Amino acid sequence: MSVVQARGNWLFPMVLAIGLGAISFWLDRITEVKTVEIPLNPKEPKYQVEGISAQRFDQQGQLSETINAAAARQFPQQSVIYIDKPDMHLYKDGVDLYHITANQAQYFTDSRKVDLMDDVSWHKNAVNNEPEGQLNTSLLHIDTQTQSAKTDAPVKYQYGLSQGSSVGFEYDKQRGFLNLPARVKAIIYDPKKS
Repeated sequence: MSVVQARGNWLFPMVLAIGLGAISFWLDRITEVKTVEIPLNPKEPKYQVEGISAQRFDQQGQLSETINAAAARQFPQQSVIYIDKPDMHLYKDGVDLYHITANQAQYFTDSRKVDLMDDVSWHKNAVNNEPEGQLNTSLLHIDTQTQSAKTDAPVKYQYGLSQGSSVGFEYDKQRGFLNLPARVKAIIYDPKKS
């Protein structure tokens, strides 16, 4: 009787362990999901959004940027977002400072640079003692990190009563630097001397 009782002490836990192991293996096999990654067509957008309207606020809760656009899309394995009819406003201390429009734009997500193309208009509102300004060109490269803008295309500009044109334009906001590199024609008006 002691042999049967000794065999029962180890036989039941072993059978239970083997049974639980078999159930675990069976459950693992029937719940295993096999995934197959299907490559996307690089000629078709991965994402496409119609009718964009967005706002960004600064740390004080004041409006800092708005963007409206007809559409935007991004293609597979690209870091570029293509934007149709961008219309942007940039604010400082809640005051509308710049209004920028174009027919097309490309936003490079890895570098945070923007290329505005085709009928680019950059309007600066008059603020404090600074006059109203306007810049028109066909292509403008903007680096949002360095707060600079440049183009090699012809530009027309107006700043207060001053106006002119140039082939090429470079502006660095942080340094307060403006360069008009070629074929500059300008009429400069100094309001302090009138």
